[in-house]
Amino acid sequence: MPSAPYAWGVTARDEGVGESGYEFLEHTADVGVRSWGATPEVAFEQIAWALVDLLDIRGEGTGEARTIVTSSGDAAGLLVDFLNELIFIHETEEVAVSDIRVVGLSAEALEAEVETAPLARQPEGTVVKAATYHRVRVDRSPDGRTEARVFLDV
Repeated sequence: MPSAPYAWGVTARDEGVGESGYEFLEHTADVGVRSWGATPEVAFEQIAWALVDLLDIRGEGTGEARTIVTSSGDAAGLLVDFLNELIFIHETEEVAVSDIRVVGLSAEALEAEVETAPLARQPEGTVVKAATYHRVRVDRSPDGRTEARVFLDV
């Protein structure tokens, strides 16, 4: 797992933290991820890229475009379902991910455009079983900035 501080208290506005991004959080049995962005869509994209990088399946170039649609009663459920769909696509089709765009996000639905490509090599990342509801959070500030946290079962 990439090393990063256990940083529950860090916010996207802290010095040295970019406008959007992600970091891995330490945990004894799982892998935690925190992402942030100017909008909820950007924060969700960043956390999806963290999953892709943890799995070591970042692809290059163009591939097959697909749409992921999830629905849930809240933002945390949408996040978990979205990540689990990405895991499912990778595991069942053995593909890499070359682009992720959350194109629609409401209180109860998410739509993302994901581009997949054939794996160029055997991934050497961490095997992720699923995104979990353990300590999952999606927080949005009044200015729209969003921070998301999720723990992945590895």
